[in-house]
Amino acid sequence: MRRRTRASVIVLTVVCCLVVSVLGLASTPAATPAPSANAQGQARGLLGLEGMDHVGITVPDIEQAVAWFQNVMGCTTPLTFGPFSDPTGTFMQDLLDVHPRAVIEQITMVRCGRSANIELFKYDAPDQNRTFPRNSDWAGHHIAFYVTDIGAAVAYMQSKGVQKFLGPLPVTDGPAAGQTINYFRTPFGTYIELISYPNGMAYEADPGRPLWSPKRNGLDSVSTTVPGLIGMDHVGITVPVVADAVKWFQTVLGCSSPLAFGPFSDPTGTFIQDLLDVHPRAVVEHIQHVRCGNGPSIELFQYSSPDQIRSFRKNSDFGGKHIAFYVRHIDKAVAYMQSRGVVKLLGPLPVADGPAAGQTINYFRTPFGTYIELISYPHGMAYEATAATPLWDPRDNRP
Repeated sequence: MRRRTRASVIVLTVVCCLVVSVLGLASTPAATPAPSANAQGQARGLLGLEGMDHVGITVPDIEQAVAWFQNVMGCTTPLTFGPFSDPTGTFMQDLLDVHPRAVIEQITMVRCGRSANIELFKYDAPDQNRTFPRNSDWAGHHIAFYVTDIGAAVAYMQSKGVQKFLGPLPVTDGPAAGQTINYFRTPFGTYIELISYPNGMAYEADPGRPLWSPKRNGLDSVSTTVPGLIGMDHVGITVPVVADAVKWFQTVLGCSSPLAFGPFSDPTGTFIQDLLDVHPRAVVEHIQHVRCGNGPSIELFQYSSPDQIRSFRKNSDFGGKHIAFYVRHIDKAVAYMQSRGVVKLLGPLPVADGPAAGQTINYFRTPFGTYIELISYPHGMAYEATAATPLWDPRDNRP
């Protein structure tokens, strides 16, 4: 596959790239007041955050991952671009915080229903970590999809030979009561969760604003063959300290945090292992959801586990990830992030050519190891001129 020079990199650039739920006992802690957040959860003012645009994950074999999403889940893949690199300079390091000789061989965007997209990356890098993170590791993550009939959806996934964990598991107590979940593992290392809460969850009885749900975008499935799959519900990430991460999302991005629960564990049996594919003595200390605008929520996990890996992944590592938020005015949004002291990478970087032309991006690094991307494409992207089904667009989202 031909590698391109720095000039081509600037032309192509990166479309950049976002899942999750379990049980619970604790009540929701009081939320720190969020700056510039309105009643619909949209961060106004300088940030202008609309909601999650996509989640990006690095996979070992992108052709395998694309085929899996197409053949198993019936998703569409309307946008592909790359490869690109910078053979002599520091562009890749400056833009994405990876080794300067890292090469992005391919990027493919996947749409599954009416919610945030999935951006698949294939990297080559001299320092690439090629082991998969577990849910209990600091780099752990999963992508959760909402389904209207979880029994039928789980049966379908089993019929396609997807590795299934314990479930479907109904949650009958605590603030998350009303949901039913089941985890799966893809052949390329990413955990997928199916979740359903047709009558809502217990915490919603509180008059405060609930989490966003893909049900608000309509109950008919789009671009999927999984029975009743509506779209991405949330992305789950494991962080060192949930309270610190929640505070960051609230005070920097103006997010709200209406749902928290845990801890839970199984001191003698294999329930945690069977449910989440982690060490049987792993403990989920705390789970908390944050809502940022009108789009999938972020589910933050804090684990303790005998085999926990406490290192962060680069974007180029297997299991590397980032969460991209759509903003209306990227220059103002980037200036706002800098005013909050967030570590900024190269940008804002406009894409002026190729199928992704029309977007502008900028990556940031959080203190809890997750990369955040701001993305904006107010006039759409070039690929849309010929795409039968375009990517999901958070500008068409509903509260």
